[in-house]
Amino acid sequence: MTEKKVNTAIGVIYMVATIMVLVGALLKLQHHPNGFSILIFGFIIGSITSSIDNHRLKQKIKRLEEQNGSH
Repeated sequence: MTEKKVNTAIGVIYMVATIMVLVGALLKLQHHPNGFSILIFGFIIGSITSSIDNHRLKQKIKRLEEQNGSH
């Protein structure tokens, strides 16, 4: 996959997680039975995606530092 496609996919996953958190919070406020589950699932997806993106960006920084010869 190209970097542009990966960035787009990560952006979409972030957006889905954000929507899930907002919908889950709204449903939780209205006392719907599945609101809490949706809210927690949205937080989990967002956290996992953030960890993956952070790791990917650290690797990219490391590669660029090696190319420039600085540490």
